[in-house]
Amino acid sequence: MKKVTLILILASMVSCIGKHRVDVWKTIAIAPGDSIVLQKLKAPATLEIKNLSHETVNLVSELHMPKTIIAKSKFQYRLPKRSRLIMENPNSDSVSIHLHYSSSKPIIINNKELR
Repeated sequence: MKKVTLILILASMVSCIGKHRVDVWKTIAIAPGDSIVLQKLKAPATLEIKNLSHETVNLVSELHMPKTIIAKSKFQYRLPKRSRLIMENPNSDSVSIHLHYSSSKPIIINNKELR
């Protein structure tokens, strides 16, 4: 019986290898005239951004996507592998965004890894 239990535990561990997902929820403030850079992704990612402020946020990317997130709205997008996204604050006031990121690998934002 102990051998069967051990085999079942090992089989479940092996089946989970490679299926780990990074799921990050983070609120970030962008200073006036500043930007947040999502470096080139190592794996496809689902990105959800909620603009919590009364100002717009500009999006800069080589992808065909909206160029702004208007005040108090939500933006969802599936970013492909090796894509890059820059969120800019062109306003005179600070902007807060709530970032939800889900992927099989961590992302790098402003040269810091999010896990």
